[in-house]
Amino acid sequence: MVEKKEPAEGWPVATGDYTVGDPKNPVVVSSSGGHFSDDVIADFLSAGAAMVGACKTENIGLEKQIANIVSNPNIRFYILAGPEVPGHICGGSLKAMHAKGIDSESHKIVDAAGAIPFIENAPIEAVERLRQQVELIDMLGSEDAGAIKAKIQECVSRDPGAFPEDPMVVKVEAEEEVAAEIELPLAMPADPFMGVIADSVEDIRYKSQMLARDYKLSMAISKNTIPGLIAGFILAILILLPLIYLSLPGVI
Repeated sequence: MVEKKEPAEGWPVATGDYTVGDPKNPVVVSSSGGHFSDDVIADFLSAGAAMVGACKTENIGLEKQIANIVSNPNIRFYILAGPEVPGHICGGSLKAMHAKGIDSESHKIVDAAGAIPFIENAPIEAVERLRQQVELIDMLGSEDAGAIKAKIQECVSRDPGAFPEDPMVVKVEAEEEVAAEIELPLAMPADPFMGVIADSVEDIRYKSQMLARDYKLSMAISKNTIPGLIAGFILAILILLPLIYLSLPGVI
């Protein structure tokens, strides 16, 4: 019997689009694009998955997955399946992060092709912990439930036991949530609208984070572009000076 550990209190520690099974199981399954049916999810959980879900963004989505994995040392395998997310390239960004990590200064996933592949709410230590803790099983593009289930069972059969270090708790939710007070007419029942309001607030929070990251990326590009233009202008002048001098009257 391999050694198991208790995950962090309240695991999973980050919200997301997932279904949880036995936290002592060693496998998580993530669909980069699309969703598994309820029957397929139940089948994966019974086969030995601790969590089955989806990840659609190469920043916040991956940050939440990092938090949930490093807070449970029993998770030793990450099966990446499903179609790639166009534009975000979430699966490709995950593979790049697992292979090469993130830049210590920019927090950009090294060599990631995603639109905004920045890991800013999870520390580098958590990224490195994930890279050490889990083996990445690349089934990106596959939606074959039978093949994925067989891979889960294979991983379970070679479960090495819990990662030797204690759970690492990482808070990746935004520190400043978007807050709004909405006054509804007294005659209007509030309950039917609470779900809509909650979804709207979450959408506003998410989009505000995306805008902030877009701005940061554009500023980084501008910072590198302006010195390049100045250097190019100076070099052009130096190249043209001899030609200008030779074209002057009286110059042989």
